[in-house]
Amino acid sequence: MTQPQLIKAIAKEFFLPPADAAEIINSILTRMTASLQKGEWVYFKDFGSFTKKTRPGRHVRHPKTGKLIWIPPRLDVDFNPAKGLLGSHQETEKIVR
Repeated sequence: MTQPQLIKAIAKEFFLPPADAAEIINSILTRMTASLQKGEWVYFKDFGSFTKKTRPGRHVRHPKTGKLIWIPPRLDVDFNPAKGLLGSHQETEKIVR
């Protein structure tokens, strides 16, 4: 589902103009982004949690030249699904990573 599809679905379900639904969705995403940038944990019951994670720097070999290059550390967002999100028969570790 894309953001425009979500906006359209929310507008239809709650009988809102699409502009109002877009403003609500954008507000939620802005607040989530601000919380993650502060290092806070974002949690949605029965959906999952988002946390900020630091990926360590590492040396890798350039595939074309074979030369060693340094990849610096970077910040990333980690998503951990709630137990019931994927169903009981699937492992939660197999979600998009």
